Amino acid sequence: MANQRRTLIRGGHLVTMDESIGDLPSGDLLVEDDVIASVTPQEGRDADDVIDASGMIVLPGLIDTHIHLWQTVLRGMASEMWKGEYFEEVLPYRARFRPEDMYAGGRVGGLELLSNGVTTALDFCHCIVSPKHADSAVAGLAASGLRGMHGYSLRAKPPGHFTTHDQRLADATRLSREIADRGEGRIGMMLALSDLETIDIPTSVREVTHARELGLGMTIHSNFPGQVTAMHKAGLLGSDLVLVHCNVVTDDELAMLADAGAAISVTPGVELGLGSPFTVLGRALRRGVRVAWGCDIPSFNNADLIAQMRLVYQLQGFVDGTAERAEGRTGRRRPGIPTLTPRDVLRHGTIEAARALGLDDRIGSLTPGKQADIVLLRAPRFGASLCEPAAHLLLQSGVQDIDTVLVAGRTRKRAGRLTDIDTDSLTDLIDRSRAHVLAEPPQPD
Repeated sequence: MANQRRTLIRGGHLVTMDESIGDLPSGDLLVEDDVIASVTPQEGRDADDVIDASGMIVLPGLIDTHIHLWQTVLRGMASEMWKGEYFEEVLPYRARFRPEDMYAGGRVGGLELLSNGVTTALDFCHCIVSPKHADSAVAGLAASGLRGMHGYSLRAKPPGHFTTHDQRLADATRLSREIADRGEGRIGMMLALSDLETIDIPTSVREVTHARELGLGMTIHSNFPGQVTAMHKAGLLGSDLVLVHCNVVTDDELAMLADAGAAISVTPGVELGLGSPFTVLGRALRRGVRVAWGCDIPSFNNADLIAQMRLVYQLQGFVDGTAERAEGRTGRRRPGIPTLTPRDVLRHGTIEAARALGLDDRIGSLTPGKQADIVLLRAPRFGASLCEPAAHLLLQSGVQDIDTVLVAGRTRKRAGRLTDIDTDSLTDLIDRSRAHVLAEPPQPD
């Protein structure tokens, strides 16, 4: 066997998100090839590459559980739109996308996530016009260097190559087998279930049955009242399902999700404009529902999960504060209020997100034996922070402080710069795709 390549991350504040290890204020993390070999207090040892992490916070790579990377080509288009305008003015452009445009969105969007400290993302790809579009989306995701889950959308729109639901199911089967046969391990696949204008349980039954026969996890937008109840009655809920948004979900339905072990992906930046009250998060956490975070649509905001996590923390604090004031309680915290601490927010962006995607045996914490998906954050640029590391990440720093990112032991960003990447070529790639997509107005979706 060839000698293993050893990378030593030395002297950082290790925030492991592994309860059995805890934090190490000054520790060493040793990577052998693609795996975390050890997490220890500082010790002298040899390595092929030594990364000086003194003055930095070392944490597991962040995990985005809901993003539409194809919309990187339409970056910012929906920045002033509300829900109805987005559906009418952005989604119809899907019919203008070629396979090479899907590649551009996946590659450039994936690199943006990496630069911002996200090492794993579930790409909910609802722009599959043909099998080549799906292949190109996966190729772009893989080329970015991200650890990705391709969410193959079974939606009937845009129709493109596909004329029947069976054709989409067959192509999803083809792609899932091809990804599995490659054995690369960094790219996986889930099924993105149809989320039409109405609840369609017969279609959902077909899709969920198909996914479980293939051993694939699933994700679905959840914006219809009664959807969770209908899925529960049909026996479709399970720990292999990630529902997105869920602001219309009732407390009884949250109990159904908790009992089934299903997860919710919360995307606060987008959800504020959906017209539903932002109350599901606190209600879900109090009922034991698994929760994770997502950036959602690059056509609205950029792929900055730290910003979304900060917004989650502040929004939930606002919801908690409003409820406390209504009860005449002001000025002091009480047990359980606020609902979230910064450490909670980070946990749901790492190990809990990994559990939602069924990957917690591989990623989500700095645990020996897991994949080496690691982020180094420069901490003391403007002086040491008096708060704990998770609070520093959320409230005293941002993506500008992401110094180094490793995925599967490979350094993808170092000293604040993506490695082996010509950023001008990325701009050209997006510009060429955008010029084609926007050359003609789209037909109604």
